[in-house]
Amino acid sequence: MSMFCYQCQETAKGTGCTIKGVCGKTDDVARIQDLLVYFCKGLSAYTVQAREKGYENDSVNSFIMESLFMTITNANFDKDRFYEQLLKGMELKNNLLSELQRKAINIEDAKLPRAAKWNAYTIAEFEDKA
Repeated sequence: MSMFCYQCQETAKGTGCTIKGVCGKTDDVARIQDLLVYFCKGLSAYTVQAREKGYENDSVNSFIMESLFMTITNANFDKDRFYEQLLKGMELKNNLLSELQRKAINIEDAKLPRAAKWNAYTIAEFEDKA
């Protein structure tokens, strides 16, 4: 599998790393970081609609901020940490959707990107997507 790292501005010649990160990041870590960003994009789509209807969830907001920070710092190349974050995110997403349903806050499915509808609950499923 080839690598292209989206997370760093410090790549050789400013074009992106394609074999191994200048920082030492491997392709598998770059892919799981990309997956976490993809997941956050989907989760954010729910929060935007909920916010427009007067509902805010601080736990989800913090998760998104923390997750994005994890992918841009190039300080953490521990795949397991990213898997843990994705598992935590899936749980938060399910809790958010349940809460929105309990509060009768309707999310317009047609406005959701594919990332919002993606679900996975095991490391194997994450690796299949990454």
